[in-house]
Amino acid sequence: MADRSKVGMEFPAYTITVEKNKIAEFAVAVALKEEKEGINPIYYDEASAKKAGYQGITVPPTFMTSFLFWTGEGLLGIVKALGIDLNRLLHSEEEYEYYGNIYAGDTITRKMKVVEMYERGKRERLGRFVDVTILETEVINQRGELVAKVRSTMMER
Repeated sequence: MADRSKVGMEFPAYTITVEKNKIAEFAVAVALKEEKEGINPIYYDEASAKKAGYQGITVPPTFMTSFLFWTGEGLLGIVKALGIDLNRLLHSEEEYEYYGNIYAGDTITRKMKVVEMYERGKRERLGRFVDVTILETEVINQRGELVAKVRSTMMER
């Protein structure tokens, strides 16, 4: 069961440089999952990205979800710090607010905190309560600009 005293807890800031091969890998994975035939070249070709009006190779809309996994101990460390049982965890939802673009070569700092933890009502199918944890992540570029916010919802059954 998640430790509700962790609401307000901030995780250490984590900084990464966004590599163009990571952008392309993510775009391929999403395309394969969605059974798309092609990958938009703005995710791997500089000229195509600039032709489309971007400053360079840009990230796909849901790319920031991967920031959960590229941090120190990764998602396992986050789950452990919150007292969540990994065997009972479901990463259920992501919400994004965009304020700017992220490009290959940008240095991004992720600032994550626990904003909510609560118990969800009894589910008939499960026959028990579900604990919900919501993390909010600010994504800041090398110029100190907030480029996005991500809200990640995890459920522990």
